[in-house]
Amino acid sequence: MALIDTDLSFDPRDPYFPVPGAAGVEWALQVFTTTNGYGIDAERAHVREGDRVHVHADRYARLGQQVQVEAGEADVEVTRAAGVLEWSITVRHDEPIKAVKLLLRGLPPEQLRAGWWTPNTGRGWAHGVNGQRFQLEYPGSDWATPWVAAGDEPNGLVLSVRDPLVRRKILHVHQPPYAPGPIAELVHVPSATARSTTCRVPSIRLRLGTTGHSADADLDEHMSFVEGSQNLVPWSSRPDVPDWLRRTALVVTLHGQHWTGYVFNTFAQMAEALRFVARHIDPSRVLAYLPGWEGRYYYAYPRYRPGEDLGGAAGFAALAQTARQLGVRLMPMYGGHGANVIEYPAWERAALRNDTNRYVELLNRPDWDSDRVGEGDQVFLNPGEPDFRAHLVESISAMVRDFGVDAAFLDTLGYWFNDPRYEVIDGYRRLADELHHRHPGLVLATEGWWDALTAIFPLSQQWFGADRDLRKPRVLTRYGRTTGHLAEGTPGPGSTGVHERGFLRRPPDVAREAHIPVVGIADDTLPAHAEEVAAICRWAREHAPE
Repeated sequence: MALIDTDLSFDPRDPYFPVPGAAGVEWALQVFTTTNGYGIDAERAHVREGDRVHVHADRYARLGQQVQVEAGEADVEVTRAAGVLEWSITVRHDEPIKAVKLLLRGLPPEQLRAGWWTPNTGRGWAHGVNGQRFQLEYPGSDWATPWVAAGDEPNGLVLSVRDPLVRRKILHVHQPPYAPGPIAELVHVPSATARSTTCRVPSIRLRLGTTGHSADADLDEHMSFVEGSQNLVPWSSRPDVPDWLRRTALVVTLHGQHWTGYVFNTFAQMAEALRFVARHIDPSRVLAYLPGWEGRYYYAYPRYRPGEDLGGAAGFAALAQTARQLGVRLMPMYGGHGANVIEYPAWERAALRNDTNRYVELLNRPDWDSDRVGEGDQVFLNPGEPDFRAHLVESISAMVRDFGVDAAFLDTLGYWFNDPRYEVIDGYRRLADELHHRHPGLVLATEGWWDALTAIFPLSQQWFGADRDLRKPRVLTRYGRTTGHLAEGTPGPGSTGVHERGFLRRPPDVAREAHIPVVGIADDTLPAHAEEVAAICRWAREHAPE
């Protein structure tokens, strides 16, 4: 059962407290350790009201208020200034704190009925319309920065978190049977690497009665904060974006070898595909993306050398020479997390761990061979672990040194994990820094994007299945560029090549700001669908950036 469908089967009976200058809006607090959940003990909550509300509680109660627990204290101050309500929350508990939840009720009902949207929500779409339950998680595909609005733009509200660190945020909106109206829950999850008996929640801000102008201004203030805290640099002045990437008009996905060993294209066939593409678009504006170049896709991870069945080192060298002669840039694909335990015996040192460090998180086990059972030897590793990160750095550096590749794509790094041993975002930053130190002109790309991740990777594949017509595209376009996902089907029947999705019809090309079109080449693409590939190249040429 999905986490969004799990809930308490009883009323937690939390005491609610007033919000200054916002009649009808109330808040409550819940604190979670690794062993239980707690609310403020209603009998021991001391409230001071005025132009600000301060609540101090020196005792907790288990959820439901049946059992009081002398385990710590909570201090919450709510202030109002310039139309913004701000919560400052500090909690202490005898046990390490896993999460802190702020609950809001009494928010304007007409705005909640209209639904909630984030900057990267698709235009004309909203979450939770007419009271439907929903959940957003930052960082992730639905919530690219912890800023969210409810209601139509001329009349709405804005809820945001000003956190200088990358930590999980969850927004869950529902109306349980015991509640008189909808409850908006905003959960802060501290990093497991720094879990403590004290938690200071970053500033939570609520702006009621917004107009389109004031909501946009609030978003701009939020992104200014993110720029400062995450070193997020505008695309126009990023030092990790060479001129050729600014001019790139088309990504050509050259599928190599499937997990099963099936070969879509040898290196010689890839070179021929690039020659074909070069007849229909300026090849200096083409980036060739190579998944499955290392041999059996995902099976060979993290052993990254040219696959023998595709032509080996000599075949890859010939491909690289053809690309250089044409002016095409090459971007091999690497697993940012993935590894086959057979190929990487040291996997246990680097495997992602659960937040209490008690077991390995077994993640992402596709059914590669269609026996309808996920494969058993695939694990996810943490680039924050020094040896695995060094392995990735050396593997990528070897391809730059030996073949002169121009870019490296690191799969799955858009996913965030709360590993208590190594911060994943710190691992991503160190990985990028070490590669840029060795190879200043190397472009780094990844799957998915969110605010702090875009500060590290200027190019990403748009999340699979996510809408490209963003409500507030500047949260992406000001800083980075995206291209189509690996699983976008190739021309014709829509083979997804080395990916596990099978066949998916290729979506029609629509010009989107900061989105680079993609065309995939599988085994039958050019023999059977050459004219469609040529038409895509011409379309990309016509819509190329200046």
